[in-house]
Amino acid sequence: MKTGRPVRVGLVGIGSWSGVIADAVQRSEKLELVTCFSRTAEKRMEYSRRYGCDQEKSYEELLKREDIDGVLLITPNAVHAEQTELAARYRKHVFVEKPIANTLVDGKRMIEACRKAGVVLMVGHNMRRLAGFRKIKELIDNGAIGKPVMAEANFSHNLGFALTADQWRWTADDSGCPAGSLMTMGVHHADTLTHFFGPIRSAFAYFGKLYIPAPVEDVTATIFRFQSGILGYLGSNYCSLKSNHISVYGTEANLRCTIAMPNVPFDEYLKMWPVMDRFTQLTIFTLDQDGGSEIPLPVGDPILEEVEEFADCIRTGAQPETDGPSSLAALALIWTAIESARTGQQALLEK
Repeated sequence: MKTGRPVRVGLVGIGSWSGVIADAVQRSEKLELVTCFSRTAEKRMEYSRRYGCDQEKSYEELLKREDIDGVLLITPNAVHAEQTELAARYRKHVFVEKPIANTLVDGKRMIEACRKAGVVLMVGHNMRRLAGFRKIKELIDNGAIGKPVMAEANFSHNLGFALTADQWRWTADDSGCPAGSLMTMGVHHADTLTHFFGPIRSAFAYFGKLYIPAPVEDVTATIFRFQSGILGYLGSNYCSLKSNHISVYGTEANLRCTIAMPNVPFDEYLKMWPVMDRFTQLTIFTLDQDGGSEIPLPVGDPILEEVEEFADCIRTGAQPETDGPSSLAALALIWTAIESARTGQQALLEK
């Protein structure tokens, strides 16, 4: 493509997170939001006015536009595969929100379709881009904690109480959101932890339904073993106050990164993600000191970073950091946990 103009994209799916993505596109000089599509005419008309872009009456009409280089799919998990395959058929590059899909089979379909078409497939696993988690990866790779031993993570929020029967996350089957909070929020840390330590080998999980009205699990606890032998724990629930943290334990030092997410209305909370580094604290605990030492962190913009990387990959042909295979590794952790919770037994990684 010509390098003298922004990468031109169409956005599909006009839910709450789509505004965060579209706002990042508007902050960038590398992308231009040309058009949008939602099945609801009123929603896409309002979105078109808000962002000064065109609107389309169907997804395929959007894909047929010759002035579109790629698509931003901010849509329910269950339709990611069919939408990605259709985009690849039209030779459009694909940015799709996490998780890559609801199932491993669908994720593999998406990877293969984009490979055959020669287009970029990037998945919106933005949380690994937060400054605290970036720093943890750097410290691990530089040997600052010695040899890694284990990791613990939790990402929870009381969003489950707000679910209603007309929302796709209401159900736990493959057409909705399997594993509830674990697929919605926990998959962020599944991606970050597999980024730190590689793929998992096995998992044992308990899922429960305690409080929310939706017929979906609202509390999950998963213990797993990485292929390297390092152990991990991932918790996620839909019914407690916000919690977001990762701890990494090593033979010479421990690290704890906490994101103290403000207790604000959900729409305001979403708008804070581009500056979530402001609410992040990373502490290192070593043998030669009492208590921990806080590690200074820069304030970045993880949402802007990911959409601009998408544009850069389209221009250069480079592979995105959060590509199909890495996103499949995160999804594999979730599905190994699902299998264990269903059977009550340890489950091995599904190949």
